[in-house]
Amino acid sequence: MAQLQELHDFLVRCIVEELKIAHSVEENIDGEWPAEWYQGGGSFPTYILASATGPDFDAGTPARAAFVVRNDPAHVLKYLDYLRWTVKQHEPVLTAAEQDGETVAMEVCPTDGEECEPLLQMASIFADRPGFKKDWQLP
Repeated sequence: MAQLQELHDFLVRCIVEELKIAHSVEENIDGEWPAEWYQGGGSFPTYILASATGPDFDAGTPARAAFVVRNDPAHVLKYLDYLRWTVKQHEPVLTAAEQDGETVAMEVCPTDGEECEPLLQMASIFADRPGFKKDWQLP
């Protein structure tokens, strides 16, 4: 198992990157920030209404439009806040451990001990990002 601190730091970097992207989106058609997007109605169920300039794009299908609207910046920021909170709850700490008859410092999760499955599960979200280690993949 890789060092927990390295895994923790990787997740923090990924979350910060996602936050920057979400914060770069302009306000919505009502001037609200964080932006909440709307799906077109009537004859335009595939349109995404995101900015004050009118429909920003055609998602192609009503289902795709609904998915995009559900994942607007306001929603993504709340989701990222939850991920950030979860990572903070599992931030590694140093504890004493016995190794070869000596007491050594060892990184552990304060909740889960040596193996932190919540952080490993979260890392799978970011498996396509630079810095992801193969030994973080769960079976």
